[in-house]
Amino acid sequence: MKLTFETNDYLLTWNLLYGASISPKIHAAKQKLWSAYKKQYNAGMKDKDEMLQDIKNYIPDDDTLYNLVFETDVFETLKKSAEKHRLALMKVWDEKKKEINQYLKEILRFPLEDNYNILVLCPEMDTVLISKTTKTSIGWGFKKDNEDWFMALSNILYTLIKNEVGDFEKEYKEIVQAILELAIHNELYTRLANNSNYLEGDHTLVYLKRQIYPYWLMYLGCDREDMTHYMMRDKIAFDIDNYTMETALKKVDLYEFIRFCIKNQKHIIRINNLEII
Repeated sequence: MKLTFETNDYLLTWNLLYGASISPKIHAAKQKLWSAYKKQYNAGMKDKDEMLQDIKNYIPDDDTLYNLVFETDVFETLKKSAEKHRLALMKVWDEKKKEINQYLKEILRFPLEDNYNILVLCPEMDTVLISKTTKTSIGWGFKKDNEDWFMALSNILYTLIKNEVGDFEKEYKEIVQAILELAIHNELYTRLANNSNYLEGDHTLVYLKRQIYPYWLMYLGCDREDMTHYMMRDKIAFDIDNYTMETALKKVDLYEFIRFCIKNQKHIIRINNLEII
């Protein structure tokens, strides 16, 4: 798996025009453009999906709005910010890519695409851009990235892998999302940062993740004697004696683990069987 970090003037401008306004000055400029170029503004809404599908060869049907933005000082400022952010993300990826690829191989156990393209936006935009028409390109830029670059990479990978999984078992989307969080936001980050992150994530999934956690450890290959170590690491406790060791789980991939949890959900989801240490 390879991540390529790039910036793109068209995508940056598209998000400037159609994303949330990041300052009163930009909001006023957008309102002025919308009033003067309503037809182009409405037509350009669809451009994002085309950009993500093939950014290298993208040419807008009408570049009027793009060219007007390109000439502004605001655009130059945002472009410099995006490029600075790109270099920071790329630096961390280059330093950790071997480890991350090995961890993903061990955690997911299914093949990913060879190449993914991260189109870096300026962090002030606080957004992710995805498209259902492609699984290999996203737009990305968040202010919180520079607080924890390992978390930034984990969030990017979570977005890519969630997009890869798509509508798999969509009737049970909460179970799927909980397991993806366990895999990427929790286990991958914990290995990468050498600091457990199992109590973090979507607060609406906390209870479900704790219920799945004992079986998740079995999936990771933990023997019964290893369980206490992991419970201490992650600050999640359960009574090991109440669980049958599902040794076959360490041989399946993440898709099969999701199916296992769905099939056995009435048995897995127990009331008050886990606690925080």
